[in-house]
Amino acid sequence: MNRWIFLWRKLKRQLWVRATAYAGVGVAAALLAVFLAPWVPAPMAERLGGQSVESILTILASSLLGVATFSVGAMVTAYTSVSSAASPRVAALVTSDEETQKSLATFVGAFLYAIVAVTAINAHYYGQNGRAILFLFSLAMVGLVAFRLLAWINRLSSLARVGHMIDLVEGYALDALTQRRDLPLLGGRRGHLSAGAEVKAHATGYVQNVDPARLQAMAEVRDCEVEVVAAPGALVRRGGVLARISLPTCDDRAQDDFRSAFTIGDSRSYDQDPRFGLIVLGEIAAKALSPGVNDPGTAIQVISSGVRLLDIWAGDAAVEKQTPVRDRLFVPGIVDADLLD
Repeated sequence: MNRWIFLWRKLKRQLWVRATAYAGVGVAAALLAVFLAPWVPAPMAERLGGQSVESILTILASSLLGVATFSVGAMVTAYTSVSSAASPRVAALVTSDEETQKSLATFVGAFLYAIVAVTAINAHYYGQNGRAILFLFSLAMVGLVAFRLLAWINRLSSLARVGHMIDLVEGYALDALTQRRDLPLLGGRRGHLSAGAEVKAHATGYVQNVDPARLQAMAEVRDCEVEVVAAPGALVRRGGVLARISLPTCDDRAQDDFRSAFTIGDSRSYDQDPRFGLIVLGEIAAKALSPGVNDPGTAIQVISSGVRLLDIWAGDAAVEKQTPVRDRLFVPGIVDADLLD
């Protein structure tokens, strides 16, 4: 996929990103009330611009820090439980869970909103009209916090369950398999270059993403063809071959341009690597059948997930029937046996 889309998807799974965004919105909402004050009708200002808003904000400020702390502790407990019961590769899905992130970010954002608003009130930042707007904002914040708290309680009931983790891994693997089903060779052609300059990796790690559109664009600019040697999921060392281009030499600028289409990280990624999802499912089943756990039901659930995923893959049209959309790109296909490795 496009490297910027991949980086954005990778970034938004980080807990701090959503929490920071919600915190910024909360602070902005607290400060925005003074700018909306001129549009408040006088009767509304008299009714809502009293001392009640400060009481609401005080309750929010005093309670939400404890709620956020408890929620983080619950998430850490779930993370530890999943790591030991399923697989460490699954545990990362706990912190990247969207509902969990939304709940924690809402608590942090509402807490900062209350703190900033109370501080601004004590500094006489708002007039009566501004306090009326703040009262409406506070009611909306209370409703949002209540909704997210109920959603968080519901999520806690399934967050650390192995069955829920299997469903998450299956979902990621399904997305990756569907992408490769639609573009089995990333839109390129099957084949190899007999000779050409090599694009070397700048670090040791796993290939997490390949941007085929960028490789095609770079090949068109330089009027050459490109063979992807290291497909998503491959482990490469520093100086290892990522790609081969049909040019006699490859200068530093060309190396950087072609290398920028490859994203290398410390661990494998689910997004463009369907084999990784199946490997993680296999790890969960192996852990379930270990003498210390002895849970055949989980292994049966994993088998069911694997059958559904392989059925999606088996229904794919033959690679030869796929029309290449990137005529300058050669990509190795996924061998069926590799999905069962």
